[in-house]
Amino acid sequence: MNSSITNKTAEFKGLLHEVGGGMNQYVIVVPEEVCLVFREGKGAVRILCSINGAEEFPCALNPRQGRYIIIASKQLIKKLKLAPHVPFNVRVRSDVHDGLQLPEELLEVLIQDEHFSFEFEKLLPGGKRGLIYYIRSAKTVDTRIKRSLEIAEKVKTGTLYGSKQND
Repeated sequence: MNSSITNKTAEFKGLLHEVGGGMNQYVIVVPEEVCLVFREGKGAVRILCSINGAEEFPCALNPRQGRYIIIASKQLIKKLKLAPHVPFNVRVRSDVHDGLQLPEELLEVLIQDEHFSFEFEKLLPGGKRGLIYYIRSAKTVDTRIKRSLEIAEKVKTGTLYGSKQND
């Protein structure tokens, strides 16, 4: 394990653990010694994670039942060909952008549209992360541009979450 002020890193062997309730959801339990490197208080901690050397993805160390976990989406499990009870290598590092690193396409729209930029800055971090994830999940540049423009229009008109928001 390596720890520094701005870029903490850690590695461990991970396993998929099924979450009860018949929902077929999985998590990766993070060892306590790894959590101690990143935790600075209560609640979730934003990190970047790489499994078996694959491309990093933003996630969080989430507190659950006295331990910390990383949620493993069905998409991630399928993409990385993970299986329960088969160990894999996990590398985590601190996310200095707190999950808010903007895709190029969104950044360009923010630069060009002052009204959108002003309204976007008023959103809570979790809301921004959701929009960033939505844009970043698009496979093509054209789709990321289209999504960025759609979000800009919805944020400016107050219709991001359906009907117009009251001030």
